[in-house]
Amino acid sequence: MDTGTRDATHQTAESQVTLVKELGFDGIGPCYSKPQALREMLEAVDRQHSKLFALYVGLDLDAATPLSPAIRDAIDQLRGRDAVIWLYVTSKANKPSDPAGDARAVPILREVADLAAPAGVKVALYPHATMWVERVDDAVRLARQVDKKNFGATFNLCHWLMVDGKDLDVRLKEALPYLFVVTISGADTGGKDWGKLIQPLDSGSFDVSQVLTKLKQLGYAGPVGLQHYGIPGDVRANLQRSMNAWQRMQGTALMQPGTALAAWEPATGWSEVGNVSLDPQNPGRLQTEPGTGVLVSQGAGQYLLTKERFGDVEVHLEFMIPQHSNSGVYFLGSHEVQVYDSFGVAKDQYPGIECGGIYPEWVNDANVRGHSPRVNASKPPGEWQSFDVTYRAPRFDAAGNKTRNARFDKVIHNGQLVQENVELLGPTRVGLAEQARGPLRLQGDHGPVAYRNLSVRQLGE
Repeated sequence: MDTGTRDATHQTAESQVTLVKELGFDGIGPCYSKPQALREMLEAVDRQHSKLFALYVGLDLDAATPLSPAIRDAIDQLRGRDAVIWLYVTSKANKPSDPAGDARAVPILREVADLAAPAGVKVALYPHATMWVERVDDAVRLARQVDKKNFGATFNLCHWLMVDGKDLDVRLKEALPYLFVVTISGADTGGKDWGKLIQPLDSGSFDVSQVLTKLKQLGYAGPVGLQHYGIPGDVRANLQRSMNAWQRMQGTALMQPGTALAAWEPATGWSEVGNVSLDPQNPGRLQTEPGTGVLVSQGAGQYLLTKERFGDVEVHLEFMIPQHSNSGVYFLGSHEVQVYDSFGVAKDQYPGIECGGIYPEWVNDANVRGHSPRVNASKPPGEWQSFDVTYRAPRFDAAGNKTRNARFDKVIHNGQLVQENVELLGPTRVGLAEQARGPLRLQGDHGPVAYRNLSVRQLGE
């Protein structure tokens, strides 16, 4: 949000967009002031190849014409940009959160949504302490009544903490069907002033990562904005602190560009490249482009094992395979989530061989207890795909006896839930012996495969 991008040396739209671009932010969410200022912001965004995600605009419910020139101009200038109007709603005639204002508000909000829809613009109510739409509950209540596909709500952590701060799970779950944007900041638990509730992400006693974890578990895939309103000091230093904290919250990156093999034990047959694609002369192979950040095996790579050992983890990774190829990701070296060319396959040879399947154990010379994915979420060969996995390690007592089986809480393949609460009685075929802590292990000898953007977040109980 641009409230955290302005100081003595960052006054222009160009300087603010340049700043957030340099620090690794995907874009900016400015406040509307006048048409020329918005034009300058959009021009700066375009020059920097950045994005305007959301625009903060007010609506006075008591005004004779609530659908103001500012709202109309904002929608017109955002036409075709896949942006959100952040609509904060004020009223002196109605107290904060008072549903008595709904009868007047709903037709007006429908009019805003109808005006925005042909422009491809979404509208998200912005709950703000002391305003009429004060709570995320208010935004959800109104979104239900407006009942337009392009009309929804925002969850603002600092305002939720100020006016509510209870039942986070319930609030997020209720908001999810209407949730277009989330904003976060560092904050103190129990804080009741903005200095306590709006801090850099590396500050404050409130565990912001729990919000991100709950959103991920719910399947939220929209933008997350950073609220820095009123934080004193140098904006670059403040934003850098928050970006560093954000990256830590997202997990440890295990394929850093330029040193993508550094986190892994030495293994032959792997190389770091810039990108891969299907070989046009042979769709069963991958062709590579120079650069960094992608690890590729052309089918003869030894198993890659992380140097670090893990227990309970959340893992994000992206992979690409050509036609008829095969790989796998082994958690703690023991339990494999299968990487396989399953595009368009209705039913494969046996449960667990499919992409997103949990590969079977090998008992009495037979595959047993493989787990097929709930749905086939595979993309065609030559396209990047993703896994987001929550895994719980087995537990052992002091004598080495297993006291709890390992479990995949969730496996999400290309955004679709394919495994949930799958208990594992033993290691995958060719998996390492079960242990309380172990490496991530990537298979590279069953066909060409490429991996990128692999990150690990270690979990507590």
